[in-house]
Amino acid sequence: MHLQSSKTKYRADIDGVRALAVLSVFLFHLHPSLLPGGFLGVDVFFVISGYLITSIILREHHLRTFSFAHFYARRVKRIFPALFVVIILSTLIAILLLPPEAYINFMKSARYASGQLSNVFFARKVDYFDEGFSSQPLLHTWSLGVEEQFYLFWPFLIFLCFRIWNTSNTAHPEDRSHDTTRVTAGIRQGINNKIAGILFLFSLFSYVICYILVSENYNLAFYMFYTRVLEFCIGGFISLGILPESEKKSTNSILGFLGIFLLCYSFFFIKEEYLGRSFLQFGVVIPCIGTALIILANSKSSQVNRILGTRPLSYIGKISYSLYLFHWPVIIFWKTYSGQHDIGMAASLCIILISFTLSTLSYFLIEQPARKSSFHDKHILIYAILIIIVFASSFKQLEKHEIAPWRITKYQKTQFEPPKQYAPECRETQSNQIFFYECQDTSKSDTPIIALVGDSHAPHFLRSTTEWASKNGYNVKFSGIAGCPMLLGDVNIQTELSDEYKKSCDVVRQIFKDHIVPDPRVEIILIAQRFDLFHNGMGHSSTKRTITFKDPQGEIVKDHTRYYRDQLSYTVRTLEKADKKLVILKQVPIFNTIDACNWEPLIKKLSNQKRVCEFDTKFIKKWQQPSIDFINDFASTHQVDIFDPVPFFDNPLQDGINTYNDKDHLNNYGTKFLVPHFKEVMDKIIAGQQTEN
Repeated sequence: MHLQSSKTKYRADIDGVRALAVLSVFLFHLHPSLLPGGFLGVDVFFVISGYLITSIILREHHLRTFSFAHFYARRVKRIFPALFVVIILSTLIAILLLPPEAYINFMKSARYASGQLSNVFFARKVDYFDEGFSSQPLLHTWSLGVEEQFYLFWPFLIFLCFRIWNTSNTAHPEDRSHDTTRVTAGIRQGINNKIAGILFLFSLFSYVICYILVSENYNLAFYMFYTRVLEFCIGGFISLGILPESEKKSTNSILGFLGIFLLCYSFFFIKEEYLGRSFLQFGVVIPCIGTALIILANSKSSQVNRILGTRPLSYIGKISYSLYLFHWPVIIFWKTYSGQHDIGMAASLCIILISFTLSTLSYFLIEQPARKSSFHDKHILIYAILIIIVFASSFKQLEKHEIAPWRITKYQKTQFEPPKQYAPECRETQSNQIFFYECQDTSKSDTPIIALVGDSHAPHFLRSTTEWASKNGYNVKFSGIAGCPMLLGDVNIQTELSDEYKKSCDVVRQIFKDHIVPDPRVEIILIAQRFDLFHNGMGHSSTKRTITFKDPQGEIVKDHTRYYRDQLSYTVRTLEKADKKLVILKQVPIFNTIDACNWEPLIKKLSNQKRVCEFDTKFIKKWQQPSIDFINDFASTHQVDIFDPVPFFDNPLQDGINTYNDKDHLNNYGTKFLVPHFKEVMDKIIAGQQTEN
């Protein structure tokens, strides 16, 4: 992504490698299935940067011309102009197109991208491989954050090496002739050998940290500079001349062919998981070595390098930085505007054309003039700091306008009053966190009860339960609290919520045990839970547990899923002994984001774009399907009846009305929509029970 110093010999084949890298990333972002390992193009860029930047710094140190101010000024002129143009253009579109949640995330990411820290932001927020189809237009700037942190760290590392190992014999500027120095080859190579040792130690440290972090905190392993140091070191190692450039054509041809083979193999066969492990633990090294071999090969005697240096590839390499910057926002904004997750052939061609056009204009009108500008180094650095401060402050202010009426409005609401949460013919009373719904005119003591218990998902079925109860001679008991697994037995729950909230959960579970299970009037018990959270402790869009269980010794249970299954089994057995009919109520489909269903951005309004509100099947498959499989297997093993609302929700819009309140909760329109389906299934369950009896 970055060009050499004017003092460094230009190699067109390296631009050709850049072209392969950026095209692989582009194709992966367009159609991941066509090039599963295309994301590794970023790692190719890291190796190239390690090689070029180390070469520049070493050369200038040996010539005693290195200046921190000049080095950083060149980096600013190279990186900042195109980056901030993309940020500005993306911000203008985001203001007019993105719904509230995506808008806030964009402004936060833009603030971090302005400060060259977007990798830090996304490490806390986003799994790269999940958000490939989300509304994060600046997600790709994570790699620029890594590179900028490399630029900050690397010069100081090499500077310290030169300070520690005596360089008094190094030539002064006036002693050098052309591009050579009077430093003897032995002295120069001796310094380089010692630096190579340092790079080896840093590589080893980086690899070990990355290997460990993959299991502990995957996002840190993916996004952080210190886990990517190995890749920069591989490029830096080549620049040290430890492996001398061969003059033999056959040797260079073998290096070139092996390098290009490793790159192609990586792009086509290395996925997020490679050989049963994360690609970060081994697979990422393969394209890095491939890139290093191509760089090591002589560009004149290697046929592969000559092909890489041809005009078409070297041209794409020259515009690769701008192409990398522009292609991702174009893809994401198209997806957001169209409401489509998959990109068709016609749309792909348009995206490619737009991206290449913008990249070409950026290269000639922004990158080249900026690089050739003659501003003083100190002035450039001062301007850079001011730009970061101004942009970061501006994006902080823009965050406050996520629902500003001048940029976005809610879709027209229905003229009807929202339905009640329970059947109108039932009378609601409350006592000790138990809601009682009297749906019959008969004496309470003589009327059987159907009980509904659970977490915040239980109210989804309250309208259905009360209507079914009203028609079938039952009253209803309801008790529950958000985030609380409704389990019987001695269960010690640990959550990220407050201690007071945990106490409330314990109270409700005690009510379930003492006032619902022993009640002789209760014949049927319905349990509704957020199974995607409880079955593994994490829930959707999360890579760490937000709820855990403790064993009798007070230690966190390691096998969370098995423990939850065992406690759920105990609950089933307890209810069977109490002669209660149990029905498990499964979750409704979950959303990645609900904003598109509720909000109409200005661009869509002006263009009369059709409202798009639909489930993301890929998101559901990744985050909800494991819990669906879990509860299906559990119900089959324990012969428990279930009610599954998923088949009835082919679309979240029913008669033009959104049935969801947020990502995984229904509103009252949604709860009413479930009523006829619930009643039909419950009638069959009870009829089957009566037949068995």
